[in-house]
Amino acid sequence: MSVTRISNSRADREQKPSIQVRAYSLWKQFSGEDGWLGRRLNDLRMAPTYGWRLMAGWIKAVIVIGVAAAVFFTLYGIGTTVIDTARALPWSTPTGNDHTGLLATIDQPIRSYLATRTQALPITATTAYSTWQAVGVVAFLLGYLHNTPARLAWTAWGAATVAMVWIGTPEPGRQVAAGIAFLAWTALSVLALRGISFTRPVFVDVTVDVPAPEIHLPPVQPSLYKPYDPTQQPPSQN
Repeated sequence: MSVTRISNSRADREQKPSIQVRAYSLWKQFSGEDGWLGRRLNDLRMAPTYGWRLMAGWIKAVIVIGVAAAVFFTLYGIGTTVIDTARALPWSTPTGNDHTGLLATIDQPIRSYLATRTQALPITATTAYSTWQAVGVVAFLLGYLHNTPARLAWTAWGAATVAMVWIGTPEPGRQVAAGIAFLAWTALSVLALRGISFTRPVFVDVTVDVPAPEIHLPPVQPSLYKPYDPTQQPPSQN
């Protein structure tokens, strides 16, 4: 019968590394040149030297995600501010200064459409109406400044406006109300979409005759050697 010896001597305990030593050793391996943290730090140090094309992929991913998050929160803050400002304006109540009735022909069907379609939604008809107005104003101003995404938004906004007027207007004045809304949107598009040209660009073919370069070769020098004659013998060396 064999008995396994369990050593609890002081020398055996001193030979085992302590927890602090093992933790320090793991940290050195983790943060060394070949460790995970060391390689990441090296990628950060070399990123300015490598440039965007050659830098590490994880750095590109972090930059793209950070920029996208910043743009999202910036647009969210701007949009919230614009909507709150639009709701504070006296636009959500009908005005009595419309003597021609053109504005009411467009405005009342939109109010009716939004009032009937937002009853089952968390958003109120007033907030939806203010958002519709704010999007139209922002898209118009940025489109006037030649902003391409804003011009696309202005086009979609105009199409949605005409559709709401068409649906919100009862018969038999539906066609007339939609036509007035379309003409109003077209008239404003003259400013919002200014500078857009649908003509094809004209390409002018310009042919420039470039004379061929003159190459000057040196004159051929006459050869100093005579052709070989087998009848003639070379002089004797003796």
